[in-house]
Amino acid sequence: MNTRYIIIGAAVLIVLFVIFYIRECIKEKKGINSEEKQTIKKIISELVPDAEQYTTAYAIWQSIALSGGGRRVTTTTQYWYYAVAFKPGIIYVVPLFFNKGDISYGNPKCLTKENLGMVNAKAGDSWATFYDLDREEILTLMVGPHNTKDDEFHPVNIQQKEEYQAFVSFLKEFMAEVNEYRQVTVTGKIGKPLKNK
Repeated sequence: MNTRYIIIGAAVLIVLFVIFYIRECIKEKKGINSEEKQTIKKIISELVPDAEQYTTAYAIWQSIALSGGGRRVTTTTQYWYYAVAFKPGIIYVVPLFFNKGDISYGNPKCLTKENLGMVNAKAGDSWATFYDLDREEILTLMVGPHNTKDDEFHPVNIQQKEEYQAFVSFLKEFMAEVNEYRQVTVTGKIGKPLKNK
């Protein structure tokens, strides 16, 4: 009797896994040239001069904050979304906003070694924090290879493996260029860019 329940349970798990896997494959296939990906390219082409010379990608950042104390702890998660366009020595970052399927955008930021105080990132990773000349954080973002529309906080199907690899290479060179220009050494740790003296 118990063996029968184990076999039924295992069969159900296998079926659920297959359904999940097929669903994710469909999402990934849709994301290769999705409507959201085309919209982000269009936004960049409208805002960035000579946009065709840049690599365009979708970026996101998520921050989790804990508050409260004692028996009650509250977790608050914030999300930021960006369209980015980059080429050697320069990156444009455009804030994105989502409302019931519509994508709108804010003012672009053009970041170069001349207007940055430092860049904190870890070589080989795809996240970065950009700082102004006073070493105050401007923004943090990450370019991921796979983005699937899972819920209201993950609102796009965008697959960008090539763009991700290009960003990792760009970031390594850009971070070295900015930090050498400013004579700064960073830790590569999120939230702690400089070593304590």
